[in-house]
Amino acid sequence: MPQFLYKARDAQGQLATGVIQADGLDQAGAILRGEGKFIVALDRAKMNTGDTAHKTDHAAPRGKVKRTDVITFAHQMAVMVDTGVPISEALSCIAEQTQNEAFAAVLEDISAKVAAGGELSAALESYPKVFPPVMTSLVRASEVSGTMGPMLERISRYLQKEMQTSKKIKGALTYPAVMLSMVVMVTIFLMVWVLPRFAGVYQSKGAALPLPTRILMAISDTLIGHWWAWLGGAALLLSIVMLGVRTASGRRLMDTIKLHAPVLGPLFSKLYLTRGCRTMGTMIAAGVPILDMIDIVRRVTVNTHYEAMWDDVDSKLREGSQLSDAIFASPLIPRGVAQMIFAGEKAGRLGNVMERIAEYTEEDFDEAVKKTTQFIEPAMVCIMGLIIGFVAIALLLPIFSVGKVVSG
Repeated sequence: MPQFLYKARDAQGQLATGVIQADGLDQAGAILRGEGKFIVALDRAKMNTGDTAHKTDHAAPRGKVKRTDVITFAHQMAVMVDTGVPISEALSCIAEQTQNEAFAAVLEDISAKVAAGGELSAALESYPKVFPPVMTSLVRASEVSGTMGPMLERISRYLQKEMQTSKKIKGALTYPAVMLSMVVMVTIFLMVWVLPRFAGVYQSKGAALPLPTRILMAISDTLIGHWWAWLGGAALLLSIVMLGVRTASGRRLMDTIKLHAPVLGPLFSKLYLTRGCRTMGTMIAAGVPILDMIDIVRRVTVNTHYEAMWDDVDSKLREGSQLSDAIFASPLIPRGVAQMIFAGEKAGRLGNVMERIAEYTEEDFDEAVKKTTQFIEPAMVCIMGLIIGFVAIALLLPIFSVGKVVSG
């Protein structure tokens, strides 16, 4: 019969550890609770390499868990909990139905922990790469208030909106990235494949070529004759950028560029504001303590300038200031949003006001994405036309003097 190591507290609060034999984790937890013990930890004892491998599979499942899997999980859990299904049974049922093996392994481990007497929030917290911090915090708040079902549905809606926001920002950035890649590839094709054939004709005639044509021919010769240097330079530049953004100063520089870049800068500012307001509205309405809320908001606005702002807000709140007082002092928060937060605090309805602010900022962000996309499309077409047009004109300039170039 398998053995299980446990840590538990008795009715007097004394901590005790030991080993218990049971057919499974559920039975071991039931035995301990039947003895009046409050379970702190309960794990299967490592008897051999087979047991160790089994435990490792649960702790580090292979594969990727998509955010859509987590959203579906939260919605299914909300329905099951509202209909009276025990949490451990709901977890087991969802684990059996999910087609993602990695996520199924995660849910099976969470189900075992909950069945052994652990809290759902603590079990979710053991998988930070699968379940975001805001989800574990909201689940913990629902465990205290007894509103698990409605809270899971709220989490599902929150994660759905976050995913939609991420898709919008990626969509706005994908178009210019694709167009820029096309410009580079077409230019390289012209410089490496087309221009050398024109150059042969021009050189055979000994023509005095225009300056733009001579510049392009020099670049073409360098690309063909020293391609390894171009490739190495591009790889070196990419490595420097990737290593640089991992440093504090490099990340701060990149975040500064994001916020002040033409066209895209306001879009990133609205993105961070939308995420922050949505998270604040959801967590305040759920009853999460305000300092815990600030810590979560800091993590979802992944920009050093906004992180520093929320750190400053946290410090001022600990000194006794109001949330609106700390918000007013930051240039990163629009004054209109700060005034609405102040009004919500004064009326004692901060949760409702923050949810209204979140709706307002989301609409503003959606409009900004639409306008940015509409501006980027013609701008990228113009840039592409100018670059390729310059190359084409530089190639054709000598032909305009046919009498001098061709006849010599």
